[in-house]
Amino acid sequence: MRGVPKSLRDLARVFCLVVVFWALAIYLELSEKLALWLLGYERLQLDEMPLTLLVLSISLAWFAFRRFAEAASLLKTNRHLTQRLITAQEDERRTLARELHDEVGQACTALRIEAAYIAKAAMTNPNAVLEAAGRMDQSVLRMQSLARDLLKRLRPPILDSLGLVESLEELCRNWHRQFGILCLTDFDALQANPPDPVCTSLYRVTQEALTNIARHAQASQVRVALRVDHRYLTLTVTDDGQGLAQTTPVEGLGLIGMRERIASLQGEIHFEDAHPGLRIRAQIPLASLKP
Repeated sequence: MRGVPKSLRDLARVFCLVVVFWALAIYLELSEKLALWLLGYERLQLDEMPLTLLVLSISLAWFAFRRFAEAASLLKTNRHLTQRLITAQEDERRTLARELHDEVGQACTALRIEAAYIAKAAMTNPNAVLEAAGRMDQSVLRMQSLARDLLKRLRPPILDSLGLVESLEELCRNWHRQFGILCLTDFDALQANPPDPVCTSLYRVTQEALTNIARHAQASQVRVALRVDHRYLTLTVTDDGQGLAQTTPVEGLGLIGMRERIASLQGEIHFEDAHPGLRIRAQIPLASLKP
């Protein structure tokens, strides 16, 4: 029985139980006894209960089958998402490794060459030493710039120093300068900065939404709003572009990642037609903001 799937073993147990009950019912004539007993309660219509319970059993079986199909579909989707996330993670690691190899490796080699040159020319050619020191300084500056870019990709540093509202405003300003698309902001004042997972998720959702707008929406204006009431913290990103169908595929990894980030906080995210354009609305219940 070790090689038999667990589901088949369970099905065999159910079948055996039904057969045993059937044999016991034949031996004890349970149906006849039940019918005679129910006749005494004809005025209460209890004699109709067996068929009613049969319909209930069939309905529950149908309900269980539908939930099983939904669970199987969800499991398939999660497996697909996990595989795509793993692939995206490996692609990001490959990109980081290539940049570290190309930029940092090249800079380190240049620094060693310049250091060796300085060591040889220190006594005989002071001007050459100064030029070599200048080239070393430029190499160090390139390495610092690369390090800052890599750190931004791994973790937005402004979240730790500025908080959520100021970080979103800075993100929108930088995005406007980079792409030239008007980005309006309207943020409610927060009494306290939300927990780090909430800040990171809302920042990444906004970042992904703005990236999709710049790539696909052909929008001229974007509005980013953050609202808080007695139940929800709500982030909306609205553009006046072409809408969802033309902006990005529904099954794109970016949209899936946005859904998963918000779902991990017991929240909901909706993609709505803004007439024209697209509105992304993410709602996080305030109860999830409590530590």
